[in-house]
Amino acid sequence: MGEYLNGQNMLVKSRDIHLRFLRKTDATRLLAAIEESRHELEQHVIGPSRLRSVPEAEQMIERAKQQRKARQGYFLGIFASPTSQYVGYVNLHGISPRIRSGEVGYWVRTSQAGKGIATTATALIVLFGFKELKLHKIVLRAAVDNPASWRIAEKLGFVYEGTQRHEQLLPRGWVDLKCYSMLETEFRQLKPKITRLAKGKKD
Repeated sequence: MGEYLNGQNMLVKSRDIHLRFLRKTDATRLLAAIEESRHELEQHVIGPSRLRSVPEAEQMIERAKQQRKARQGYFLGIFASPTSQYVGYVNLHGISPRIRSGEVGYWVRTSQAGKGIATTATALIVLFGFKELKLHKIVLRAAVDNPASWRIAEKLGFVYEGTQRHEQLLPRGWVDLKCYSMLETEFRQLKPKITRLAKGKKD
C-alpha cells in the first residue's frame, strides 16, 4: 500500500489510486472537478460546492494545511494511477486528541463516480486513522437519500448508530444524516477486510 507518511507530503497508494496532501498548484484541477460536479455536490456536500474561483480553492487548500499542522484534520486529494488525474478528496476532520476521535468525509467527481474509488479511498484513510493516528473512534455520516455514500460505511463494517434529523443545511434544504461509527476494537477485527478494500479488491 506504499508509505503512510513521506516527509511533509502524505502518500498512500492503492492499485488504482493514490492519496496525497493537496498543494496550491492543485487549485485549478480541484476547481475544474468541482465545476464538473457542482450539481451533485450541491445535493450532498457543503464545502466544495461553495468554491467559485481558483483563489478560493487555494484558500481552502491553505486552510487544510493549517488544520494538518494543528493535527485537527487531514485533507487528501485522490489521484488516479498512473495518470495522476485529480478525481476527488477524502479527509479525516474534527479530530479530538483528548478522546481520539475523528470523522471521515469524501467526494469523487461525477465522471469517476461508481467505480469504487470512494470505497478504496475511505478504506485507506480509515487504516491511516487507526494505525497511524491511533484513533479510538471514526465517525461517518451521510444523507439518508444518498445510499451510494452510506453503503460505503456498511461495506467497510461501520456500525449504524441512528439518524440525526435536520443535521445539515444544504441549498436544497434540511437533510437528515445516517450516522455510522467504528471503534478501534472493531477495527482490529475488520482490519483484513478493510485492507483488501484499500487495495481496490472487492470484498
